[in-house]
Amino acid sequence: MERKHQQQQPVKAFDLVPVIEYQSFYGVPSCAAVAGNDLYIGYTNGHVRHFLLSTSPTANKKTKYQLKYLDELTNVTKRRVVQIIVAPTIARIIGVTENQQVFVGDMFSMVGASSYSRSTPKSVTYMTTNETSNSYDLEVAICQAKKKSISFIVVTADRFISKQEISNLTGVPIKVHWSGSILLIAYESDYSLYNMMSRTETLLFPYNPLTCSPEFIALQPEQFYLNGDSLGMIINQTGEVCKAPIAWVNQPVFVAYSSPYIIGISSSVIQVYSLLDQQLKQKSGFTHALATTHFSGNVYIVTEDQIYMLLPVPAEDQVERLVDSGSLEQAMALADETLGTLTRNADKIKKLKYLRQKTAVLYFLRGNLTEAFDFFTRTETPPLEVAYLYDTLGPHATPSSHALLAMHPTATHPPISTLDSDTRYKFHQELLHYITKNSAISSEELNTYHLKLLCLVDTKRVEKFLRDKPRIKMNDVIAFLKNLGLHYFVGFYYATYGFLSEALEQWKALELDEVKDIFYPGLDCIINLLLRDNITQLIMDNIPWIVERNTGKGIKLLVETSAELKDDTILKLLEAKPAYMTRYLEHVVYGKGTESSRNHTQLAQQYITIITDVTTAKTLALRTRDKLQYHLLHSDRYAVSLILNKLQNTIFKRELAILYGKRKEHEKALKVLVHEIGDTAAAEEYCRSWPSGREELHLQLLKLYLDSKATDERLSARAVDFLNSRHSVFNYSDVYEIIPDHWPIAMILPFIYRSVISASNTCRVTRIMKGLSEIEWARAKEEHAEKTSRVITITSGTYCEFCYRPFTETTCSVNPKGNVYHPHCLKQIT
Repeated sequence: MERKHQQQQPVKAFDLVPVIEYQSFYGVPSCAAVAGNDLYIGYTNGHVRHFLLSTSPTANKKTKYQLKYLDELTNVTKRRVVQIIVAPTIARIIGVTENQQVFVGDMFSMVGASSYSRSTPKSVTYMTTNETSNSYDLEVAICQAKKKSISFIVVTADRFISKQEISNLTGVPIKVHWSGSILLIAYESDYSLYNMMSRTETLLFPYNPLTCSPEFIALQPEQFYLNGDSLGMIINQTGEVCKAPIAWVNQPVFVAYSSPYIIGISSSVIQVYSLLDQQLKQKSGFTHALATTHFSGNVYIVTEDQIYMLLPVPAEDQVERLVDSGSLEQAMALADETLGTLTRNADKIKKLKYLRQKTAVLYFLRGNLTEAFDFFTRTETPPLEVAYLYDTLGPHATPSSHALLAMHPTATHPPISTLDSDTRYKFHQELLHYITKNSAISSEELNTYHLKLLCLVDTKRVEKFLRDKPRIKMNDVIAFLKNLGLHYFVGFYYATYGFLSEALEQWKALELDEVKDIFYPGLDCIINLLLRDNITQLIMDNIPWIVERNTGKGIKLLVETSAELKDDTILKLLEAKPAYMTRYLEHVVYGKGTESSRNHTQLAQQYITIITDVTTAKTLALRTRDKLQYHLLHSDRYAVSLILNKLQNTIFKRELAILYGKRKEHEKALKVLVHEIGDTAAAEEYCRSWPSGREELHLQLLKLYLDSKATDERLSARAVDFLNSRHSVFNYSDVYEIIPDHWPIAMILPFIYRSVISASNTCRVTRIMKGLSEIEWARAKEEHAEKTSRVITITSGTYCEFCYRPFTETTCSVNPKGNVYHPHCLKQIT
């Protein structure tokens, strides 16, 4: 009889395989139970038959499944068996007959166990075990005819032990499912949930007993399936619906579970629904199913003359078919569910990882970038292989044998370059984020792609990336940057990796507007590069055009660099720009400390040129004259005669005074200040600020004030003030010789006090120094006496410390440590 025919479905989750050939079963199958490879089938004639599942390889390397009949057990009443429970821990099978009697037998020898007869419960309509129990004995909940209660018993190896009872239920229970503290109860037309901890009952939903067979299945911790009218409801431990219902096409008579699928078997069809999305995945025609059972993913279907197994198609094969058909969401949901159950099967894990990568590529081609890169991340796909999918980053090296390019025929040349700019930006942004997230992975090729992506997506990070000097392909990067018009970054690359001439050439072209780039920051980047490396030849090669382009920044470079420059060449460049030339000369003279007389003289001449220029602002002229005076006073390297000749008969009187002073002609200098300028304060300041010989200068100025030829009363008064000033420095004995006799003492009393105090202090210091000298002389004399007055005993056993020979004469020499030497030996040492 033809029992099944396959219909094309998006997923083939199971293969329907006969596991036993036709045999006479001496009755019609009515129920079934399984534990491991042991299958037990109950019949309408009261028999329970035991079968053992075995496997063997076939010629095409597949597995053949076959059931072998072992033995049978007959209950005493020989009535229809409606339920079988297998208890492997105590090696028992427990059956319930249609006349509500319970029988027990050994699960291996299939011999009835008479020891249970006295404790066997009566009027049992349904039994269920506690699926969360860890007890060695079997914990069972039973429904009894016409009783609104559920009784709990423990089945041991030889008896039933009654434990407790829950009464006062809503109705008479027909079926019950026990999971820890939760009871799922089927009444005649309703489902309810009973919480044994809180002792509360919650009505769930009704069902039609004429068309719907009540079924319970534990799906996973805290989730349960309940069979309803055309719908399969999935609830949690509180009775709330936690997933969308299963919408059965045909109302199932039997329901089985093989993760992640719910299998519904009706009178004419087998339906397979996924719990991941509650959608129909497989549908096969099938008739005359009389009993089903399931264990550890294997589902048995029993007919009158055959037994079938629904063998799960390997999950990786299901995922592959879904991926190939384009059902990517379903494929990945199934892959995730499967990977959660795999721990040691390396081959399956590897294949699922490959399929995930393939899915990521397909998402990528569809433009679903979030999903694509999520799967790239979850499968730890190397960023380099993802980069191969981008034709905008080419040319690419030859990928590895497992590269993503080989996963799909259309993936070899993804048309990213043909997309609009916004879409291309999103593609590039996602890859950049992926590479950044996997920054621990690095290679020359990947670094090259990283830099290209930064140029396309985030130019602000390009410089920071290059400063770390990653290994990249230079020619590839340079061509890519130039193609994008990023000439500044070309120069920055050259500068970072030490190609300074190339960097300067690139940036010079930008500065001179030979090429354009909005990211070019200006001449400062060139100045900073030259200052960073301070290479003389590079600076000298570039300073002419830099000075021509921006003299101020050129001077900044010349002043701040530590390179040894050719000053004459630079000064020649600056001839037409006196202010900048002066600034550079100041740097050469005072910054670099040059001793070149030429440079010192040039600086003085430049100061004079700026001061005498009629176009020079007054404030600048005054400031420059201060600089000139400072330079003339403190520098000893300029040509004094040359500058003196240039300043003769000009307004530069103070400068003339300084120049006379440089020639040791201090009298001339002071006469210029006192008589020609009439600035006695300047003359006195000249005396105080001159580096050496201040007492002589002060005396000369006083003499000038007291000159008998001078009739200016102002100078005489100034002489008194100068003499009495505490800032004046004199040799007092010389001053007393030139003070006019007619000056009253009261007029120069401050000077006299100061001179007396100075003389007294000098006398006191002299006496102290004399005393200290006498003490030191006495100490030295005493020390000498100690060293020369000691008694030195010389015997035949005394030897010279230098030649180690005995003394033959009475003369000897002794060092401060007391060592004895021959006089001629000590001379050799000293």
